Amino acid sequence: MPQFAVPDPATVIRPLLRLAPAALQTRLLTLAVNQLLRGQPLAAELAQLEGKHLRLSVEDIPLEIGFEIVAGGLRPSTRAPHVTIRGRFADFVALARREQDPDTLFFQRRLAVEGETETGLHLKNLLDGWEYDLPAHLRAVLPGPVASLTLHGLSRLRPADNHHSSHPEAPPADTRPWRRSR
Repeated sequence: MPQFAVPDPATVIRPLLRLAPAALQTRLLTLAVNQLLRGQPLAAELAQLEGKHLRLSVEDIPLEIGFEIVAGGLRPSTRAPHVTIRGRFADFVALARREQDPDTLFFQRRLAVEGETETGLHLKNLLDGWEYDLPAHLRAVLPGPVASLTLHGLSRLRPADNHHSSHPEAPPADTRPWRRSR
């Protein structure tokens, strides 16, 4: 039987970003981030930066996307940013996948943070400390019974040798692919 390789999403997304209008890119990224924030403690913590404007500058696309931090998430913004984060697409993808931490990329000069130092540092610390909680997200976006069934199904995907969990509705922490290992 032939096997098909699933392409890396970043490889697929890069050419699409070059073709899509900036307003569409901003809207889609805003929707995606706000969706991912549902059920996450980080959404409440962002309130500390409410009203601040952020710009992501992806230099090799080229792409600049502006956001305003609002209650529980982001909204598109064209105002002058308080903080601009510059980098290459691959580095932003590595950050999103938790393959690299911001400090490493900053000290390797692969990521630049410009603007208000305090705001940039606060944002970096929030993002760096974010441990994505898939069970909380599923509970926030799915009706109760569907979320419970989904979490139960996920818990059954864990390795056969690791059947004990203090939380039967969620897989053990060490088998969660969405958790950052330290």
